[in-house]
Amino acid sequence: MKKIRVCHLSSVHHALDTRIFYRFCQSLKKDFDVTLIAVYPEEARLNEVQIIPFRRFKNKTFRVLFTWLLMFFKAIRVNARIYQIHDPELIPCGLMLRLLGKKVILDIHENIAEDIFDKPWIKNKRLLFGFFTFFEKTAVKYFHLFLAEISYQKRYQQLNARYDLILNYPDTDFFKPYAGAVTRNTNRLFYIGILLESRGLQQISEAIYILNNRGIRVEFDVVGELYTSLYSKLIALQHWNEVKDQIHFHGRLPLEKGFEISRQAAVGMCIIQPMKNSVESYPTKMFEYMSIGLPQITSGFPLYRSVVEKHNCGICVNPAAAEEIADAIETILSDREKAETMRVNGLKNAPLYTWKTEAEKVLSAYRKLLA
Repeated sequence: MKKIRVCHLSSVHHALDTRIFYRFCQSLKKDFDVTLIAVYPEEARLNEVQIIPFRRFKNKTFRVLFTWLLMFFKAIRVNARIYQIHDPELIPCGLMLRLLGKKVILDIHENIAEDIFDKPWIKNKRLLFGFFTFFEKTAVKYFHLFLAEISYQKRYQQLNARYDLILNYPDTDFFKPYAGAVTRNTNRLFYIGILLESRGLQQISEAIYILNNRGIRVEFDVVGELYTSLYSKLIALQHWNEVKDQIHFHGRLPLEKGFEISRQAAVGMCIIQPMKNSVESYPTKMFEYMSIGLPQITSGFPLYRSVVEKHNCGICVNPAAAEEIADAIETILSDREKAETMRVNGLKNAPLYTWKTEAEKVLSAYRKLLA
């Protein structure tokens, strides 16, 4: 029997984005014929998912004004029954697809409206906030929504939106191989994910410098695409020349290759700076580190503490305080018994935060839309 075709769309995210490719597409491929249009260098078929490449435009104004139209022309050629869009700038594309009688899901990865105030490149923030709020209120009537965080519910309940809560938990089965044959008694730190100024690399580099002055040398493996804007700020740091040889940028890697590097790590870093969106949202890394038994150092927001301190699988710190970050690193590296306890606790409690239950909700929502 021929499978029903579904299509995921993103003009911003890389095709191998964890939530889009490894969570949604892999969960749907058994029951559906899955196509993904996203940022990728070439057309490919990976893990039973057909990938159609899309160019990510650097000019943000052009991206907002015209990307949706370019995506629409690619999307209609797929002729899917359900389209799931992952970026707010593709909402006009989604509305056009609805006019053609297609079912459309809008996946809310972040608090889009509030996130406007956290983006330094946006001018006239209040004006854009007001415009987007009005536009969103109208648009959500035509879509089914997936919300990645519990904190988003209040906003979309007020908009009378139809939604399902699809939390961004990791696939714990996927991470099991990276929990075995590990060497946690090293001096290596590990980070995987998007590289923005808000991800604490400047503070971590300063913590590494502090540790050097204490006679403790660590190596820091960083997996993710390093943008020029962040790198220019890193090399401008006063201490950069003293630590640059200890920070190893591996670039963007498939998830499998990225987590291969984690096998040699002693500490997982999750130093996210305080912004409204981050304070109210779980970082997926936190659960991924638990799933591979990697003790972690995490920002001390109440939401993060409710997991890390509750399960004693890491240390929470002030994300702006390099000295505090250095102290936490030293604690884990010097107290191997405590580190082993954190490793075991992470593994034991990771199944409480698994994608498996979320995947079942995704499949149920898709079937209802097709009914």
